[in-house]
Amino acid sequence: MEWKTRITELLGCKYPILQGAYGAFGDWKFAAAVAKTGAYGLITASTSRTPEKLREDIKRCRDATDGAFGVNLSVSTLPKIEEMLEVCIEEGVKIETAHYKPDALASRIKESGLTWVHKAARVKDALHAEHLGADAVIVVGLEGAGGKNPEQ
Repeated sequence: MEWKTRITELLGCKYPILQGAYGAFGDWKFAAAVAKTGAYGLITASTSRTPEKLREDIKRCRDATDGAFGVNLSVSTLPKIEEMLEVCIEEGVKIETAHYKPDALASRIKESGLTWVHKAARVKDALHAEHLGADAVIVVGLEGAGGKNPEQ
């Protein structure tokens, strides 16, 4: 059974279940395994560490599954984030940004035409991402893992 929802249509997955970034555990193998189930897999770019390795990991994930997956870019913590973003654009993968200010990346993501999902813990930040042009916003609770707005 395949579900038809706005998020499944946007991300190309069968089910409206999206993998979290999972820090050091969010590698291409995990993303591929999740995508194979029909859910949406997510490579955490920080597990790749370099733009070159991220490109390899995207290709490995593509080779391992026909399922839907994207790349998580943690806005405030990822070194070489602009270079990582360019790899995502060149490889044509969907992007999820995390943390509270995606402003520096927003225009480049929108110019690329790629699907962009932003993760926010506050209504204010979710509305800001919508204003910047995010295609979807994931609302996360403060009890969840990962970075949140330092003002919270």
